[in-house]
Amino acid sequence: MYEGVRAPAVFTPATINEALDIYQRYPRSVLWAGGTTLMGQLRPYPSHDNLDILYLGNVKELHRISRNERYLEMGSMVPIQRFLAVGQHILHPVLSDACRQLGPEIIRSQSTVGGNLCHPSQRLNIGTALMVLESQVEIRDSQSAKASTRWVPVNRLYKRDGSLGLIHGEIVTRIRVFFEEANFQLFRSLGNPFYHPELAVLFAVFAKYEKSTISEFRFALSFPMIDIIRSKDLETAITSKDLPLSSKEISHLSTELYEVIRAYSTKISSVQKTRACRAFEQALQDLNAQVLMS
Repeated sequence: MYEGVRAPAVFTPATINEALDIYQRYPRSVLWAGGTTLMGQLRPYPSHDNLDILYLGNVKELHRISRNERYLEMGSMVPIQRFLAVGQHILHPVLSDACRQLGPEIIRSQSTVGGNLCHPSQRLNIGTALMVLESQVEIRDSQSAKASTRWVPVNRLYKRDGSLGLIHGEIVTRIRVFFEEANFQLFRSLGNPFYHPELAVLFAVFAKYEKSTISEFRFALSFPMIDIIRSKDLETAITSKDLPLSSKEISHLSTELYEVIRAYSTKISSVQKTRACRAFEQALQDLNAQVLMS
């Protein structure tokens, strides 16, 4: 046995209230969902900072999926593969594609929706897709006198610097995805956000058009180690434009996007900037093609 080193304690609550109670007493515990990302991180042993583990896999409330006429709701511990199977006929294509591009079925069967959404240091596929869908998450707080519950938009789950905005004692318990029609949806992963996050770009689009006029355009770009970016100004500039967009318009919009990215963070690599602009241009060209073929 190594002197001054103890093995981490592993807590396995059966209910959300029990989990919140443990988290209140041990706020530095690592929340363990599917573990696919955490198990891939190298940590030396022995270590003097072996944090306790709060495993959420036995909390049945976090495995539930329900729906009504307005939205689909899932617990944060729902495995991504199960989410795809249950929602195969009702999921937005941008979200289902984001889930499928996470990896093979064996990985998706272990990974959870909440785990992907709440990675402590990386912004990944599901958060990028949910951002353009303007979805909401339920946050439970164990630190208040009465365990409080609040619903917030996904974008408020992250801080301005891109880090996870949850404080010690808070747990994401449910995700709510609203049903909404769109003519054009797209998700693309350029590069591998797990192996080369400094080069990868995740891109999502959700757009509507009526009689060849864009009525709404939303897009999100994720630079995994930095943040998920949405530019409301650029979305507004695209909305109300007539389709198909000219090559000059696409080039001008791409230049505007490059300036948005450049001004956002100096940490975004030149490879990521180029990939983001190319993905953006390709999406607009794909939108043109869809309109011309309809």
